[in-house]
Amino acid sequence: MSRVCRLSKLAAKQFRRLPRDRQKQIARSLDEMATDPTVGDVRIIKAGKFKGAFRKRVGHYRIIFALDPELRMIEVATILSRTDTTYN
Repeated sequence: MSRVCRLSKLAAKQFRRLPRDRQKQIARSLDEMATDPTVGDVRIIKAGKFKGAFRKRVGHYRIIFALDPELRMIEVATILSRTDTTYN
């Protein structure tokens, strides 16, 4: 069963600012998440400001999201480039 993948205003803004090829890569990943949000390199964040949320690695970028199983929704909080301070 499919899920709805919703981007926050911040995530949508970050998505628009990505290079076109990275937008396509992230969009494919979001489509995959709608089918199965745990496929690929997905882990729970254990510390920092996103503690308890999930992160999906997509190349050099990280998609930070939360799952709502009752509404079958994926809420994407942010799309970040991986650095030393990504999760702080």
